[in-house]
Amino acid sequence: MATLKTKVRKGLKLFVILLVFTMLALLFFSDPEPGKKFSLNIIKKLSYAFKKIDPFFLLFSLLCWVIHVLLDSCRISLLCQGVSDKWCDLKTSIEIILTGAFLAAVTPFQTGGFPVQLYLLKKAKISYGKGSLIILLRAIFYSIMMLVLFPFLFPILIKETEIKSINILSKYSIIVYSIIILIITFILIKPEIIKRLVYRLIKKKRKKGTKLIFKLFKEIEEMKEGFWFFVKKKKWHSIGSFFLTFITYIPYFFIASLLLKGIGIEESFFKIAFLQLVVIFFSFFSPTPGATGVTEGVFAVLFLGIIGRNLLGVFTILWRFFTFYLSALIGGILVLDVLKLGDLEIDRKRI
Repeated sequence: MATLKTKVRKGLKLFVILLVFTMLALLFFSDPEPGKKFSLNIIKKLSYAFKKIDPFFLLFSLLCWVIHVLLDSCRISLLCQGVSDKWCDLKTSIEIILTGAFLAAVTPFQTGGFPVQLYLLKKAKISYGKGSLIILLRAIFYSIMMLVLFPFLFPILIKETEIKSINILSKYSIIVYSIIILIITFILIKPEIIKRLVYRLIKKKRKKGTKLIFKLFKEIEEMKEGFWFFVKKKKWHSIGSFFLTFITYIPYFFIASLLLKGIGIEESFFKIAFLQLVVIFFSFFSPTPGATGVTEGVFAVLFLGIIGRNLLGVFTILWRFFTFYLSALIGGILVLDVLKLGDLEIDRKRI
């Protein structure tokens, strides 16, 4: 069986290959000086683009990233207190966010962060069942935010689905979101149905799988009870988490607006924010590690009409750096320190 270290190495190699390919593709199709002969010189294009960007707005973008991470860590801490009556300290909350970002970057469908986040919560003396509930609630409040904002997103989706590639991604995203929502609904209302289905699927190997499934659904049952307890008995925590989810994403959505100002383009914050929401909608369950390639491609398509080809490549890379690459980079450093890869292997069987 491959160790965690081996899996991370393989995923990291794939992520780096996709990242380099994506960056080169974005820069290759950028046209720094419209009207002149198209150049293949990547260095020339980078030099031209960075001369156009005001470094002051790069610093503001970095500040927005810091605020976004801090607000998200406060949200995790509030959820921890509501579920387990224990406040999760700031350091642990930030580690959960950043290590999750790194492991999402090196695993398909961005799922690698889940077991590590559980492990970190376990280190904070929160059980796997309650830890799963905390992570689930974080995802649920995010989903509620998307549902609330969907009426505003829908006109943009209708307009952009005229582009064939966006149309395909739109259908894929709707199918994936529907499946995820269905699974979460069954877990929170009728987990027994999933349990019976799993038993049927492993009928021939029931002796080996029964014990594992029993433990798994014991944690799911605890998660289900914890969810309804949280919703009914922790109303202020629920309200606080709901509004904190919205507030957390405000500095995140300001990053693209600041970068636009940095290159001298004035656009409505709300328009730019909703375009970014469309990008997130498409990339949340992308099959590539960290949604690399998909996110940058969708972002470039949506912002082409605003920025033009001359600065599109560098603008897309900078936006992705502040909204994901930076978190993944720091998360990778933390993974080496927090999980001590090579010396400490997560107990995958228990998780």
